[in-house]
Amino acid sequence: MPSVAIVIPVYNAEHYIEETLLSAARQTYPVREIIAVNDGSRDGTRGILERLSQEIDTLKIVTVPNGGVARARNIGTERATAHYVAYLDADDLWHPTKIEKQVAALARHGHQSDWAAVYTFFRGINDESFVFGSGPCDPARGAIFGSHLVVNHVGNGSSVMVRRDVALAVGGFDPSYADHGVGGCEDRDFQLRILSQGYLMEAVPEFLVGYRFYEGNMSSNRSRMGLGQISVTERFLKDERVSDELKRLALESAHRYALTNFLAAGDWKNAWTSFKVSLASSPSRTALMLLRRSKGKLGKSVRKLPVLRRRAPIRRPFTAMDPLEGVLPVDALPNRQFIDRLQEIDREMPRQTLIS
Repeated sequence: MPSVAIVIPVYNAEHYIEETLLSAARQTYPVREIIAVNDGSRDGTRGILERLSQEIDTLKIVTVPNGGVARARNIGTERATAHYVAYLDADDLWHPTKIEKQVAALARHGHQSDWAAVYTFFRGINDESFVFGSGPCDPARGAIFGSHLVVNHVGNGSSVMVRRDVALAVGGFDPSYADHGVGGCEDRDFQLRILSQGYLMEAVPEFLVGYRFYEGNMSSNRSRMGLGQISVTERFLKDERVSDELKRLALESAHRYALTNFLAAGDWKNAWTSFKVSLASSPSRTALMLLRRSKGKLGKSVRKLPVLRRRAPIRRPFTAMDPLEGVLPVDALPNRQFIDRLQEIDREMPRQTLIS
C-alpha cells in the first residue's frame, strides 16, 4: 500500500478548519500524515490546530510566517515523507473514500512513475457546507496537456493527489502569481507543468470534493481570478508544441472565463480587454456566455422574492450525498463535439519524453 500525506495550507481559517481536518482524518484509506501548515494565521486557528493534534495522531503542525498558499503547500510537500501528497484547502471538504479511490485508480496502472497524479470531480458548497451545484464531469485522463490548457478539468486545489517526487521535480507551486497581484491560478499552473513534462493524469469520476464558495475567500476575489487564468494560459502558450488552433482556443477560453469574473467584480477596464479578445475569437460563444450570465442574474433576482424563496429546493449537506449522484455518462455531456476535438488535440500533440 503506497503511503499518502495530506497537506493543508491554513490561514485565518478558524471557522472551517476543524470540519476540514476531520474530513481528512476520517478517510477510509490510512494516511501516513496530515501536515497543517499554519501560514501566519492571526485568528484562533493555531489554538484549534493544537487542540485537534491531541485527538488526531497523524496531525503535524508547521507554523511559518505568512507567505501565501503556494509557499505553504511547498513547505508541506517538502516536510512530507509519503509517496503521494494530496492537497486540501482549509475550507474545503472530502468524502471519506476520496483517497482510497484515488489510490485504487493509480493502482490500476501499477503505480507506474509516468502516472503522476489523479483528480476527482467536485461539488460547490456554501458557508454551511450545503451543496448548491456540481462541477463538470468530463473524466479527461492520460496525456491531457493540450485540453487542460483550454478547459480546467480539475477546477480546484483540493482535488489532486500527486507523486511527491514529481511535485518536487517540477518545482512545486509558483508563488510569483500572488506576488504580482493575481491569484487562484497556482493549482492549474502546477498541474500544467506536470502535464507539459510528459506525465499522465488519471481521473476518478465521482464528486468526492466539497469546494467551498463564500464571500471573502480567494474564489470570490473575481478580478484576481480572471487575471490569473490569463497569466497561466499565456505562460504555457510559449510551448513549441502548442498549435495555432490550440493557442486560439486557449486564449478564447481564458478571456471568456476572465470576462465573467471581471464583470462580477466591476472591473470594467479588464472586462473590456477580455471582451474584445473573446469577441474576435468567437462572436457566437461570447454572445451566448453574456446571454446566460444575464439570465442568471435575472433568475437570482426572482429567487429573492419572498413568495418564491419558500419554494426553493432544500439543499443537502455535502457529506449526505452519494458521490455518484449527478454524474453524467460521457455520451450525455454537453458540448460533446468540442470535447471530442480536444481529445484529438491531446492525441496529436507530441508527448514530452520523461527524464528518469
